[in-house]
Amino acid sequence: MCKDCGCGENNGIVTKVFRVPAMMCGNCKASVEGATIGLPGVMSSEVDLPEKNAVISFDPAKVDVGTITKAIEATGFEVEGVRDAEHSHTSGGLLGGLKRLFK
Repeated sequence: MCKDCGCGENNGIVTKVFRVPAMMCGNCKASVEGATIGLPGVMSSEVDLPEKNAVISFDPAKVDVGTITKAIEATGFEVEGVRDAEHSHTSGGLLGGLKRLFK
C-alpha cells in the first residue's frame, strides 16, 4: 500500500517506462503495444507517442525488462533506456481519500 495516498497494493506488479524515440505514428504504437502485451506476465502496455515512451506493467516473476526490451526491438525500434514509472495517485484508496479530506 502506498504510504502517501493509501492506494492499493501493487501485488508485485512493476511498471517501467521504456524510451523508444523512433515511434511516430499509430502503426508504431500498435506494433509496440502488440509485441509487449502478448508476453506472459505483461499486464498492460500503453504507448505515449508525444513522449516517445511505452509504459508497461508486468509481473517480474514471469517476465523481465530484458525480455520486454527484446520484444520491442524485434518490431524494429531501438529502446534507448528504461526507468521506473512515477507513482500516480489515480485510484486514491480509502486512506488517500481520508488524508485529502483532512488536509
